[in-house]
Amino acid sequence: MSESPKERISSNALSNGFMLLEVLIALALFGMSAVFLVEGVGLVSKEIVNRKNFRDLEGDLVWIRAQVFEQTDYEKMEDGGDIQALTMGEVRWETEIEMTEVLDVFRVSLTLVYDGNDEFEVEGGEKTYVMYLFRPTWSKNSDFATERGRLLDEKRKQMEQMREDRRRL
Repeated sequence: MSESPKERISSNALSNGFMLLEVLIALALFGMSAVFLVEGVGLVSKEIVNRKNFRDLEGDLVWIRAQVFEQTDYEKMEDGGDIQALTMGEVRWETEIEMTEVLDVFRVSLTLVYDGNDEFEVEGGEKTYVMYLFRPTWSKNSDFATERGRLLDEKRKQMEQMREDRRRL
């Protein structure tokens, strides 16, 4: 049986084009994927900014710590102070200094308190570091002079004891 011309045209028209439903489904899928793509890009860019701010914060903390530990004067180190940082604003620092059993080595607890900076989206906070510093000049301070003398006597006695033990062998 041969097809009539009318049937041929209607079957060709159906196979050559898209139905309205197919176009609407394609547009809906494209729209949803565009929304997810834009949202993902927004999240990624926000995370990049957060990491940069964290890196800047850590860089400031390292710089401030280096500035404080460069201080060689015991009284200034004990008093603490303020330092202006680039991204964190003003930072207050305090120290707690203790003499160790090792001659002229001190345990220094450094506490940094910072208010933060809204411009750089850095929140305020507090950070504490513990460092051991070799500072022979600090031992001459009245806070440590007697303790240093006791340590020196103790170390001399230990060395004499070791010499005697060697002689016996």
